Amino acid sequence: MALMSTELTGVETDVLRADDHRFEAMRKEDWAALDHALANDLVYVHSTARVESKAEHIANLCAGKPRYRGIAPRERLVRVHGGIGLVNGVSEMHVERDGKEQRFTVRYLAVYANTGEHWRMMAWQSTRLDA
Repeated sequence: MALMSTELTGVETDVLRADDHRFEAMRKEDWAALDHALANDLVYVHSTARVESKAEHIANLCAGKPRYRGIAPRERLVRVHGGIGLVNGVSEMHVERDGKEQRFTVRYLAVYANTGEHWRMMAWQSTRLDA
């Protein structure tokens, strides 16, 4: 099954750009940009099955739990249905937590909602892939 469309619409490109900006805000520790990228009713499910709200997610990242040192998404498929954008992808993750570095790969689903001005992520679910 091919996961990547070869020709994206303008709206699909906007959703992928929102996905990229959110990842970049996490990596750069730009908390204002991250706050702007996330919906207020965010449900964030880590690859460890830990669930966080937007406030919990940002607070944990601000406290360095974890620190994202590198995020490299690939194999992304984007679909848009009305004001909802879905991104299925794979990403290489490089994180630091409690002084220990980890590198792993996740398969993820990110759900974005169009707020009229921009796309905000309202849900994230990821599963760690075997090494």
